[in-house]
Amino acid sequence: MCRTSWGSAGVTERTAVQPGDRLALFPLNLVLFPGGLLPLRIFEPRYQRMVSECLREQLPFAVVAIVDGPEAGGVATTATTGCLARIVDWEQLDDGLLGLLCEGEARVSVDAIEVEKDKLVRGRVYPLPSVAEQPLPEDRRWMADLLDELLRKLGEPFDRLLLDQPSADHVAHRLVELLPLPVADKQRLFELSDARQQLDGIAGLISPGRT
Repeated sequence: MCRTSWGSAGVTERTAVQPGDRLALFPLNLVLFPGGLLPLRIFEPRYQRMVSECLREQLPFAVVAIVDGPEAGGVATTATTGCLARIVDWEQLDDGLLGLLCEGEARVSVDAIEVEKDKLVRGRVYPLPSVAEQPLPEDRRWMADLLDELLRKLGEPFDRLLLDQPSADHVAHRLVELLPLPVADKQRLFELSDARQQLDGIAGLISPGRT
């Protein structure tokens, strides 16, 4: 869901997440990194309940990639690592559905999965080690140009991710999020902690001759 503009219902307060906290999980056929943007259309009752809880308690939920199963209606098997997502804006869409804009916050591992009566899934989350950002190698400048072109084509809200001097991490993470790669490849790249290795992996997938 991409809208040309967002309302003024921004969410500013945040409750800190502690290791081992139980949070709602949102299985999707994608990956989200810290700093990434994720527009969503909410129509299932279980996720309407999740959104109400997140807004009321100022908590994030965890986005986890689907390994097997449906994105809507059922309960999917998911990866054991994902990313916390905060609701930063919301609006009522023209079709009556709830539109969210979420931002990736921190990479986490997930265990102790439980499925509630309405099929909302929860798990315990534990932060993964953070890694210092790396500069973009000169031989990967073409990938920054590719990201720049992609963000401009996508427009709002993704164009707000445009940076004059992006790091290797920013380029790698945004490309993994936005390029039409198989979810299994996205998750494999997500699990790498080194941005330069991620860039090498992306290059091997989209332009083997430039690896």
